[in-house]
Amino acid sequence: MTSTSLSLAKSATILSPAAELAANYYDGTADDIYRSIWGNSIHLGKFQSKEEALPIAMQRAKDTMIDGIALHKESKVLEVGCGYGSLARQLARSFDCSVLATNISQRQLDYAAELTKAEGLSDKVKFEKCDYHHLPYAANSFEVYWSQESFLHAGDRNVVLDEAHRVLEPFGLLAFSEVTLRRSTPPALREAILKRVKTPTMWSKHEYEVNLAACGFQVEKWEDWSENVALTYGWTLKQMERKQGEIIPRIGKEAFEHACEGMAVWKRAAEDGYLGWIHVIAAATTRD
Repeated sequence: MTSTSLSLAKSATILSPAAELAANYYDGTADDIYRSIWGNSIHLGKFQSKEEALPIAMQRAKDTMIDGIALHKESKVLEVGCGYGSLARQLARSFDCSVLATNISQRQLDYAAELTKAEGLSDKVKFEKCDYHHLPYAANSFEVYWSQESFLHAGDRNVVLDEAHRVLEPFGLLAFSEVTLRRSTPPALREAILKRVKTPTMWSKHEYEVNLAACGFQVEKWEDWSENVALTYGWTLKQMERKQGEIIPRIGKEAFEHACEGMAVWKRAAEDGYLGWIHVIAAATTRD
């Protein structure tokens, strides 16, 4: 593998309009809601029962994804959409490996660095602000490229997958989980779903399957976790109701109600089969 410094990107420039939209979303009131409701990890959860708490289900999802890859002390991992750095810290603790965790939200990056320093892991985990449409890293630099529910914010997912392929070493692994949207989703519902997270488009499961192959990835593991989407948002809506007294004074009633409305739309869309969730591990093969 090409030798890779933990810190390569020096520019904080956001290059794509989609990344700017996502940054505005996560640096806004969403950050307060995620910290209050989700905690230090802001993903969907893999539930064992309807009564299970989301933090336990989120940890199970991460553990399941980690079980699908083999890491060691010399591994170099790139994480995109790193949130508050929970996964990066877990990998560094478990495997003593180096993780370069990237994001487009400065508020999330600052908090992630603070949490990582508190755990004494700053020598293993570094955080950088960059756009995954235009990664400032050399080709063949990483053994693993990791993403959890970040591709939904992409303006051009083929460009994102091309960049992932470029920075991965030959047969390096793309490990990701992602929310999917059925192509037959009614237009008004599609618009409401996209509006919640300020994203221009979302792919269906079939689109991921086709475009992964077109971008030079060979799928090694594909799991459908769709039944967990409604459970995740059912849990978060209950927590929003329980904690509204502490959240509304910080973000305002209008922002609170808007967030609840968006989560309810996602819950119903998942229950009706429009929103899904997949877990994929794919190898970066040589292109024709």
